[in-house]
Amino acid sequence: MDGGGAERQLTYLAAELEALDQEVHVAVISRGVNWARMVTSGATIHQLRAGGVHDPRLFWQLLKLIRSIDPDIVQVWLRQMDILGGLAALALRKPVIISERASESAYPRSFKHTVRSSMGRFTSAIVSNSGEGDRYWSHRTNPRTLRYVIPNAIPLSEITQAPVAQDLPAPGDRRVVMFAGRLEPQKNIETLLDALQVALPEDDFDVVCCGVGTLRARIVEWIGRNGLEDRVTLIGYTPALWSLMKRASVLVSPSLFEGSPNVVLEAMACRCPLVISDIPEHRAMLDEAAAILVNPRSATQLAAGIRDVLRDPDAALRRADAAFARIQRFTPASIAQQYLDVYRTILARPAAAVRSAST
Repeated sequence: MDGGGAERQLTYLAAELEALDQEVHVAVISRGVNWARMVTSGATIHQLRAGGVHDPRLFWQLLKLIRSIDPDIVQVWLRQMDILGGLAALALRKPVIISERASESAYPRSFKHTVRSSMGRFTSAIVSNSGEGDRYWSHRTNPRTLRYVIPNAIPLSEITQAPVAQDLPAPGDRRVVMFAGRLEPQKNIETLLDALQVALPEDDFDVVCCGVGTLRARIVEWIGRNGLEDRVTLIGYTPALWSLMKRASVLVSPSLFEGSPNVVLEAMACRCPLVISDIPEHRAMLDEAAAILVNPRSATQLAAGIRDVLRDPDAALRRADAAFARIQRFTPASIAQQYLDVYRTILARPAAAVRSAST
């Protein structure tokens, strides 16, 4: 239950399914920043014991737990459980749903990814949070495997209540360019740094970077080398993300690929102007009327997008309002109802079809 978007999405789903009078059990390996939200979801939580992600005891614990609970459906969440939880459920002849949280670019050729993709031939359904994720599974399932696209949920009422951040390092009248996400190659940090190298000398703004990851040291080195300690702040993980988005002049998301991007959806809900990479996962939600879309490989385009937002704030706010109007259908309640419809469809299938998908 770490601080990732996928973990947070699971807490939203568990809480809303409980509100729909479903009995929800969640098996987790470790606690983290999303643990408290999961505890308050109402779901029954089962803490697994593991010395690491490859601990063989996990499979036997899952097998015992599924046999004890005797659930109608087992839904697995994130790659490790797609394999271990999926195998345990199939061994007990339970319908299995894989939750696809990314897209094909997230799965370079490896033994682990090959094993995971082979699970698609035995599961009852694949639920992807984006069209690109669904496309990944289009030739990795059998004809009986159902496939659905259900986007990520956004707690609009919670976000609306979040106050505007008042304690940023930047003074109240300074513009803020914001990045939020894992500090990993997928998020295209290097191109963002190159774009900031162009934009920072030309425009008066500060940068706030939220997130953790393996590239943090690279960013710290870049800040020091360019003498930008007073203009670029690394916050790390923060529970005040929505408040920061409401304070920011623009959120930049230059990702090379995504699933259903939580940060972008949350920025839309915060009415924060967007400069985002022109990739299918972003195009599924936004166009030029609601965001500035740029080539993620072009630091020049990225810098120009930032500059356009800062120099024409009225146009930026019009785009932000258009983006906000598109977020209404992503409420946790509506997303949970879509999942519940999937469960009912699977359970309504002939028993023979379910058995054949799990053998």
